[in-house]
Amino acid sequence: MNTKPNKGSFSSTNQPPKRGKAERTKILEAMKRAGHDEAGFYDLLVERSLDKDDKFTFKELLSRVSPLHKPVAPSIDFDFPEEAKPHEQAVCVMAAIAAGKIPPDIGATFISSIKYMIDIEEYTDLKSRIESIEKALSISSE
Repeated sequence: MNTKPNKGSFSSTNQPPKRGKAERTKILEAMKRAGHDEAGFYDLLVERSLDKDDKFTFKELLSRVSPLHKPVAPSIDFDFPEEAKPHEQAVCVMAAIAAGKIPPDIGATFISSIKYMIDIEEYTDLKSRIESIEKALSISSE
């Protein structure tokens, strides 16, 4: 007999194992057992963060009150020939990098984006051609 049930083949005697409790739930239950609640936890966290010898708690509290923002690259303004061929666009980006108008990492991202756009265009064109051939040969893709 198969002891591993297939997807969707559960019965009253053949059930998957129950999921455990989430970590947050476990912590809240432990706090209740110790006679505290969530608000009391935050009070304790603030109290401990004021202790000069406890650097970790203060840092943890500060990260929750005022989290660090994810760094974002600044906007860059340079002449980019949108209608040019992809290799000409890449040359333009390389020239902007060489002139110091674009940081090298941003330029590399730009060139990768150009390559991905070429890949998408090739895929779309290939798919369209295959569909046209199937239609001409009266082949159904279903």
